[in-house]
Amino acid sequence: MKRPSCLLLFVFLSFVAYAQKRDTTDALQRMLKNLDTFQQKHPQERVYLQTDRPYYETGDDIWFKAYVTVSQFNLLSAISKIMYVELLNDQQEVVQSRRLPVISGLSMGDFKLPETLVEGRYHIRAYTNWMRNFDEGLFYHKTITINDKSSPIVSRSSFIYKNSSKKDKQVDGTVQLLDFNGKMLPNRPVIFELKNKGKTIAKQQVATDDIGRLRFQFPYESRKKDQPDLLILNIDGGNQGTLVKTIPVVIRPDKRAVHFHAEGGALLAGVQNRVGFQVVRNVMDEEEEVQGQLESSGQVVTKFKSDSAGLGSFDFIPESNKEYTAFVRFANGDTIRTPLPEVGKSGFHLAVNNLMEQGVAAQLSASEDHIQQQQIACIIQSQGMVFYAAKQSLNKPEISFNIPKKDLPSGVLGLAILDEQMNVIGSRKIFILNPRDNLPLQVEPTQESYGPREQVTLNLRGVMPDTADIGAFSASVVNIDKIPKISLTDNNILSTLLLQTNTYNTIDQPMIPFDYQNKRIQQQIEILMLAQPVDPRFWKEVKAGKFPEIAYKPEKELRISGIVTNNQDEPIANAKVTIASFKPTTTVLDTVTDTAGRFNFDKLLFYDQSDFLVQARDARGKKNVKVKLDEVPSQAISQEDKEGEVKVTAKEGTSNQNSEKSLSEIQQYGFSGKSIVLEEVEVNAKKENPAKHSANLNGAGNADQVISGDELYFNGCPTLDVCLQGRLVGVRFVNGIPYSTRSMNRPMQIILDGMYMDPSALNIINPFDVASIEVLRTVGNTAIYGMWGSNGVLVITTRRGDQPRRFGPELYTPGLTTFSPQGFYEIRSFESPDYSSTQDTEGIDHRTTVYWQPDVVLQKDHPASLSFYTADQPGIYRIEIEGLDVNGRLAKSTSYIRVEEK
Repeated sequence: MKRPSCLLLFVFLSFVAYAQKRDTTDALQRMLKNLDTFQQKHPQERVYLQTDRPYYETGDDIWFKAYVTVSQFNLLSAISKIMYVELLNDQQEVVQSRRLPVISGLSMGDFKLPETLVEGRYHIRAYTNWMRNFDEGLFYHKTITINDKSSPIVSRSSFIYKNSSKKDKQVDGTVQLLDFNGKMLPNRPVIFELKNKGKTIAKQQVATDDIGRLRFQFPYESRKKDQPDLLILNIDGGNQGTLVKTIPVVIRPDKRAVHFHAEGGALLAGVQNRVGFQVVRNVMDEEEEVQGQLESSGQVVTKFKSDSAGLGSFDFIPESNKEYTAFVRFANGDTIRTPLPEVGKSGFHLAVNNLMEQGVAAQLSASEDHIQQQQIACIIQSQGMVFYAAKQSLNKPEISFNIPKKDLPSGVLGLAILDEQMNVIGSRKIFILNPRDNLPLQVEPTQESYGPREQVTLNLRGVMPDTADIGAFSASVVNIDKIPKISLTDNNILSTLLLQTNTYNTIDQPMIPFDYQNKRIQQQIEILMLAQPVDPRFWKEVKAGKFPEIAYKPEKELRISGIVTNNQDEPIANAKVTIASFKPTTTVLDTVTDTAGRFNFDKLLFYDQSDFLVQARDARGKKNVKVKLDEVPSQAISQEDKEGEVKVTAKEGTSNQNSEKSLSEIQQYGFSGKSIVLEEVEVNAKKENPAKHSANLNGAGNADQVISGDELYFNGCPTLDVCLQGRLVGVRFVNGIPYSTRSMNRPMQIILDGMYMDPSALNIINPFDVASIEVLRTVGNTAIYGMWGSNGVLVITTRRGDQPRRFGPELYTPGLTTFSPQGFYEIRSFESPDYSSTQDTEGIDHRTTVYWQPDVVLQKDHPASLSFYTADQPGIYRIEIEGLDVNGRLAKSTSYIRVEEK
């Protein structure tokens, strides 16, 4: 792919400067040089995840392939070798986290969803440590729906409170019920029960309205942010009996707003100005047009309306010394009043036409006092990389720049107009989709229809240019008849890498078709660009040549590092540091600190839940030293509607191993030391809930009894069943199996991190890993589990990264600490049955994701072939293949086959 030449650009600029009366080439060249420096020092990575489907049920697997790219050309990145993928619930808590190796910009992984996961909206977030230097809006974000596997009904819900002067604020709750075909369920009898901290606070029998909705209100002030309510619906399912759905009540403020942005960034009197706007809605708000009008001094200047996506624009000629206010009216009658920016009598106005096929036209209008023969520059850039630069003299009220599109790359670009001093006088974003950046894929199934358990072969071919001979892709085959129709829309690699990750915008945006010939889509995206504000700090920093400091380094490998100090926190040089890990295999490494007391173990390879012992001794072998380990802080949630503490899976803090096995290992490898019990001190602090990450359906900590894992660990017992003997009220143990005194000699149900376990599983659980045990015995706490809770439940939660080991009487061992960093996730393989063999023929094949292949490789003139077997259930199978070639050309192909009953 041809890239612009900096040499030719500078020659062109020098020629233009020579032809002009006033020479500003030096200033412009300094600006271009600073842009190049920014691009070299601050390259921005992007992440795209192809998931196997947009909708899941509890107990399913989420499979994903990650593409990490860099620069406007979406080249596979070599900056980061490690990335993070997180699954967050609607309370913005990290449910699962994956730390994955990135090889040549590619990675893959999965999430296993527990059967007991509460249904609702979830979010997938992906980023690298390097990406944390920039705005979180550039991270990969995707919203998915997870439904209860036992329910054929799909629910959508929102719980909104409005800022009100009333003393008692009310929460407006809305729940809509639909079937898998997206059909609303009107007039359906429902008994809803609202529970707070395990107690019923409201219960009522109602019916859905004509479009399948339930509406209700409850007081806001009594709600607890850290313990959301649960809404339990008992729905009349007709022949299917009563269907139960449990929905978390996540309360959010009313987000409805309308953002207006004047084209170019300012309003100028006396010329035609264009204003773009974007409507922000709440989760459950329907997509519909909104009406509005612009007023000044009580007079209507113009009327306008948005499209169904909430995007719109209007033109008017503002007058100086007048104030303008926009009034937007929603379908329910609510009105939002928004004052427009002050109108400038003196200044500039930028207007851009990007709907022409061959080029972009940028027109600058100036007030009379600014027509001074000064040299005006136009720059188009992205991430500091310049794709167009030109200048001309401002000797009339309007000047134009005509920019050919053929040399511009696909994606969001920044267009800026600068004066002689290189101050920005107008700027906006434009979107380009150049056909050369599209990689056509040809996917040819051997036939159009198949029977159950019949082999399907797909032949793949990519139309690659001479400059590229290889590409990386991922393939998903899904029975879409098993996915609700409301969940079938999904963003693609083109929409994400070219549009969404460049607009700092997390609300819904138009999805780009690869042909990009739909005029309505083009106009939507043009208005979206018009409504995007441009950060003025960027150009000020570029002009000054001062750029933000880099706080997060790109991660190249797993490592353990830190500093060794004495009791006065002074670094100790030449101290010996040893680390050891005993699972899955025994590993012992040592090193010495440098003159600054720092040590580093690099190029390590370990997986999740690996525990390390770190021991330090000074140069004379004395152990009275302190070890402080470097830890990368977890990524917080910065967006307004994403409240709540983020919890990661990595363990943090210091701890000791007291089991007999751990003690023998410590002694064997020389990690010994006398424990010192500090004097007792009184601590006045709020007691932390040890079960805050619990999967307890009643809510974390809502149980008949809660035991902290720290209490058990310091008893020195080797297994969890031994630790719990005699500590649980109303629970007896027989051969390590728990029985509630309320049950008839039937064992209690064990639930470990949301997974249902055999009652005998206690003896294989390491007490060191346990954060809490919740005992559910009474009917008020077990009813929500139905038949699974009839004999009582033990909910066991393992330790997370924000739950360091608490040392009761504060045990302390000089020069010795433990460390449990988040290691790599052990990637699983998608299991696809082979019906040519008799060993896979038993049972019923209910697969929704019929095939998942994350490592498809295409070479020029060498088609690839994929093969899989259909499942037992008939339906329409959607085949989606996405990826890119080594030149960053993006590809997506969607095709279908039919599976019919024999």
